[in-house]
Amino acid sequence: MMYMWRSMHQYHEIQSNIVQQVRGLVNRSGGDSTSELHRQATRDLESAVSAWHSSFCRLIKFQRDFILSLHGWFKLSLIPVDNDNINNRMEHSDAYMFFDDWKLALDRVPDTVASEAIKSFINVVHVISSKQAEELKIKKRTENASKELERKASSVRNIERKFYSSYSMVGISLPDTAPDNGQGLDARDPLAEKKLELATCQRRVEDEMMKHSKAVEVTRAMTLNNLQTGLPGVFQALTSFSSLFTEALDSVCTRSYAIK
Repeated sequence: MMYMWRSMHQYHEIQSNIVQQVRGLVNRSGGDSTSELHRQATRDLESAVSAWHSSFCRLIKFQRDFILSLHGWFKLSLIPVDNDNINNRMEHSDAYMFFDDWKLALDRVPDTVASEAIKSFINVVHVISSKQAEELKIKKRTENASKELERKASSVRNIERKFYSSYSMVGISLPDTAPDNGQGLDARDPLAEKKLELATCQRRVEDEMMKHSKAVEVTRAMTLNNLQTGLPGVFQALTSFSSLFTEALDSVCTRSYAIK
């Protein structure tokens, strides 16, 4: 166990140094919007970190339960209950103290900080995932509005072709403006109505495009900020915890050398 945690500490220390570099990243404007590939990668990351947290908690629990069971078994099985057998009692007292120290050493190592650090990073990734989902919804609205604009533009072009064709067939000059019935725009003029709808749709598309552009900026800035603040903290906590765990086990191993 000590060798395992010593290796864990070395790797977490290397990882901690690597993720420090994320603090030097700069958010550059004009980046690509979130794609479905980005979205899937974020979901996969959230799932992986969640599994990491679960595995970490199980590992600590199982190791402590193992020592607890070993400690209980040794106490019940190897320590003599015969008061007359004093020599045998002394023979096993050092070994019993070794198991007792081992159990206490693992109980004293605080794992809550490391566990909560991983759990906190799960929340960080979940927030990024939610923000990406919002951006994709706005992107979808923008695409739908653009498709509707194209349909309306196509409809206007079709009406204009029929309108111009009918006038040219009879040799009549086209009016410069839509006819006025004294009450403003002639509501019966299909071309004027379609052009009005087209202009309204155009404004809606421009509005959705602005919202999407803003959403892209917000997602990128929030993603970078959350990773810069959340990712280093996880590996710093795990580096510290694995160091404490290694020290605790190393101390127990040192005491074991005195057992005869």
